[in-house]
Amino acid sequence: MSNFLSGRPYRLPGMAGREIIVGVSGGSGARLAKRFVEVALAAKGLARLHLVVTDAALLVARSEIGPGIGSPEAWAGALEAPRGMARRLEIHANADVGASIASGSYPTSGMAVIPCSGGTLGSIANGIGRDLLQRAADVCLKERRPLVLALRESPYSLVHIENMRRVTLAGAIVAPPLPAFYVASPSVDRFLDAYCVRLARMLGLEPGGEQFRWTGAARAGKTPRPGKRKR
Repeated sequence: MSNFLSGRPYRLPGMAGREIIVGVSGGSGARLAKRFVEVALAAKGLARLHLVVTDAALLVARSEIGPGIGSPEAWAGALEAPRGMARRLEIHANADVGASIASGSYPTSGMAVIPCSGGTLGSIANGIGRDLLQRAADVCLKERRPLVLALRESPYSLVHIENMRRVTLAGAIVAPPLPAFYVASPSVDRFLDAYCVRLARMLGLEPGGEQFRWTGAARAGKTPRPGKRKR
């Protein structure tokens, strides 16, 4: 992973276990966010996961996960994670702009905004920090820490494209959650897992289980056999 402008690699904080931030904004994709937090909590190398869930994200979660999700704590309560791993989770109110992760002096290893709505993208791209999620993302940019934005919007307007350009120049990675169609035995759950595992590796974690790596066309059985060209 490198800085877009300098070409130099990011230097992730050297610590026994990484602390990452996960911001959940109001784009559709509550199941994706839930699955990523589950994958990250179980990953090797994680010491703490700081979770920020916006009000709009709670509204989406009530539609896409369960009607009883009325608070960030209820959102976290829907996670399927062993109790021991859940202890790695720290929940922050989105209104708490005085939280630890609002300061660059607090050493985290990076942040994912998943899903990232078009409005959240615009705020981050233009340095707007009206709440904790936006402020934490701004901190990652100014401290040159990895910031991955799972933009959940399609099709893109020119405004989206310009904001993606702007935030990429600032050092973020825009990574829309597109399916990895090469995954064997494809299903919605496996597409989600493939994306979440890849995103976890972007933040320096070592997720367990299947890694969903592309190993080449030959191994995938897609190498064309030599022979006459069909007319």
